Amino acid sequence: KVCDICFYYLRTAQDAEDAAMDVFIKAYKALAGFDSRYAFATWLFKIAVNHSLGILRRRKLERDYLQSSAPAPGETTEPADHREPETVFFGGARQQELEAALQDLPGNYRTALMLKYREDFSYKEIAEIMDIPVNTVGSLILRGKKELRKKITGDQ
Repeated sequence: KVCDICFYYLRTAQDAEDAAMDVFIKAYKALAGFDSRYAFATWLFKIAVNHSLGILRRRKLERDYLQSSAPAPGETTEPADHREPETVFFGGARQQELEAALQDLPGNYRTALMLKYREDFSYKEIAEIMDIPVNTVGSLILRGKKELRKKITGDQ
């Protein structure tokens, strides 16, 4: 699950595996600070999300500094074990459209939607991972779905 979360953000299997290892090292070092009132998995996933977002921030800073262009779409592909049946059936076109629309969403919408629909977390768990109130999670998911629908259907 940690590797899946990292893969969602980093988009390559190798980067996800490297990030997952870093997450487990961070978690081990921070184990003394773990609050047993919360679920261990939620705490670990929060570390994974924050670490992945940190990697993306550093990449953006490096890219901005070097003024390099973003990689071409389709340059990275999902490993076969991450593909869903719908993706295979529709030749990936629908999934690519959805992924592109998701990447255009603001980060908080994208994170809330991913944690809810890909990782199947409850609103409470998402709130703990994102460090926000539970009611805000519901708002982010609702607004994120509306924005996603607009992007896919082309409505403004």
